[in-house]
Amino acid sequence: MEIKTESSVDDLYFDRTIINFTVKLNSGEMARLDEIKKELEKENSQGKLIIYTIKSVYGKNEAKGIAHVYKDEKMAEKVLPKYVLEKNGIKNGKEKAKKE
Repeated sequence: MEIKTESSVDDLYFDRTIINFTVKLNSGEMARLDEIKKELEKENSQGKLIIYTIKSVYGKNEAKGIAHVYKDEKMAEKVLPKYVLEKNGIKNGKEKAKKE
């Protein structure tokens, strides 16, 4: 599996960097969130990396995705939907308060 960063854009309003990437897969292989996250974290270690979406390209052995790099995890909890946070292993602040 090869990961290629297509573009990287700074979003100053939400204090994050948006990364568009392409994953080249072997035949029959699926894009795995944890493996992709580890590879992207090696390149972008300045904050909390959250993969927003990964979608396979029809007819090709590749997938395209979007990742966000936040400087502060609290901002990610405010901005991103609950399902994206859960997919990346982050609990929502509201859930923590209810369990305690």
